[in-house]
Amino acid sequence: MPFTDIIVLVFTILGSLALFLYGMKLMSESLQRLSGDRLRTIFASIASNPARAIISGTLVTGIIQSSSAVTVMLVSFVNAGLFTLSQALGIMMGANIGTTVTAWLVTYFGFHLEFSLILIPVAGLSLPLLFLRSTRNKAVGEFILGFVMLFLGLQFMKNALPEVTADSAMVTYISGLSDNGTLSLLLFTGIGLAITLIIQSSSATIALTMVMCHNGWISYDAAAAMVLGENIGTTITANIAAIVANRAARRLAVGHSLFNIFGVIWMLAFFSFFTSLSAKAAELITGFSPYSNAEAVPAGLSVFHSGFNILNTLILAWVIPQFRYLLESIIPLRQNEKKNFRLKYFSPALMSMSEISMLQAREEILIFGKHVTYMFSLIPEYLIEKRENKYLKIQKRLYKSEEQADDMEEGIRLYLTRTAENDLTESGSRKISSMLKIIDDLESIADECIQMERTITRKNQEKAWFTQEMRSDLNELFFLINAALENMNENLSREYRPGILAKSSELELKINELRDQLLFRHNERLEKGEYSYQYASFFSGLVVHCEKLADHIINVNQAIASNVR
Repeated sequence: MPFTDIIVLVFTILGSLALFLYGMKLMSESLQRLSGDRLRTIFASIASNPARAIISGTLVTGIIQSSSAVTVMLVSFVNAGLFTLSQALGIMMGANIGTTVTAWLVTYFGFHLEFSLILIPVAGLSLPLLFLRSTRNKAVGEFILGFVMLFLGLQFMKNALPEVTADSAMVTYISGLSDNGTLSLLLFTGIGLAITLIIQSSSATIALTMVMCHNGWISYDAAAAMVLGENIGTTITANIAAIVANRAARRLAVGHSLFNIFGVIWMLAFFSFFTSLSAKAAELITGFSPYSNAEAVPAGLSVFHSGFNILNTLILAWVIPQFRYLLESIIPLRQNEKKNFRLKYFSPALMSMSEISMLQAREEILIFGKHVTYMFSLIPEYLIEKRENKYLKIQKRLYKSEEQADDMEEGIRLYLTRTAENDLTESGSRKISSMLKIIDDLESIADECIQMERTITRKNQEKAWFTQEMRSDLNELFFLINAALENMNENLSREYRPGILAKSSELELKINELRDQLLFRHNERLEKGEYSYQYASFFSGLVVHCEKLADHIINVNQAIASNVR
């Protein structure tokens, strides 16, 4: 083949893959917008039951058609403390099963049904939908367009790779590679791994493998070995995401790799048996054997791919606790590990997770709420602490926590802004707006805590000691503020719903009434000369900061309530 023809062939294949991948991207994003609320419900229902976790992982991955996207999202969830490692391992196993849906779609729509001539007319159906104002209708249009682009890419790929005859140089060369037994299996497994690392999509790589085998470029056994390598290659995305995550998230990423490596090892040990089994299954489905008829190849590889992931899950699902212990021995637990991590966000390089990303954002906002609650809990202790070393230690914690709060606010804002760049449902857009308001008020709560620290520091520097009555009054106010913060976190942890302002408004009213009472008693004591105006300014300053902090709390609750239809 002339060199120029080779260059054209390579770029034609790359272009076909690009079309295939972009079609997957459009389908994934539109399905998220169409079923985002349902996906959130599925995740919210996950408990410690491994079976439910596996089923949830299978369903969600089958819907959004990307195991890489789901596993990267799981890394974020474990990093945020939303899921335990055991729960995430179950979901990850289910994700491996769910990703086989794409292979079956490709098998039946891309190989068995000859509808390439109607793909362009089908794309025409999406045109009016794309220009409608309804986000849901636009999502349907994008799904149709993505579906068309995916299978057009597959069709171009099939046409780009010419079929070869049994006596061609290509077949002779590959047959030579296939005659080395176990070494050949490892070679083709490595090729599948390498291609997946480059393309960053196991579904696209499996589609390419199907086309190569269908067109006679590689044997069925070589294609099956490549599928095994592709299962390992798909784990790289989660491992990249986990580089900047906490140790719990890194354990999940390593677990994803070990899960697939373990499966590949035992599958290679019984390779001939399982390829023969998949060939027989394909023969039952299509009436032909993939060893003798190219039309049966896609079905055979789909059976092999699904069988690998289902059997691997059935084996390891029974030993999830032991698997977790293994991961914790590889990446050991550290003292206070769970207390010190800061949340990170990850998204796959290709797949956008607009609707599902908001679930991650909500969880991180909850952690942000708990973070500022922890900051405020230091204030009462800081007020009465007289030991200098302990006093300085609390001061250092407050300022470090304030820096972390700034980082959290900035990180969440950037994440939400990027999420908002994608098309969202009306509900999703409203939630983004609400979340931006919430993080602004949470950061203001942290600022008020620092203002209170500075007031207390100036008070101590001027040796303005509070009386027992003043301390008791402040403790009463601190107690109500803490109750309001706990109520705020409770509201943040639940699905946005009507009636959430009832308790919040009641606490706000109590705080305002107590503030008025404290300032009234404070003025009476001041007039009686029980303490100087200098001391009084510090007391009233702390009360005012508490009032401002409470205002930000009620703002958060109102922002949550604004999401309710």
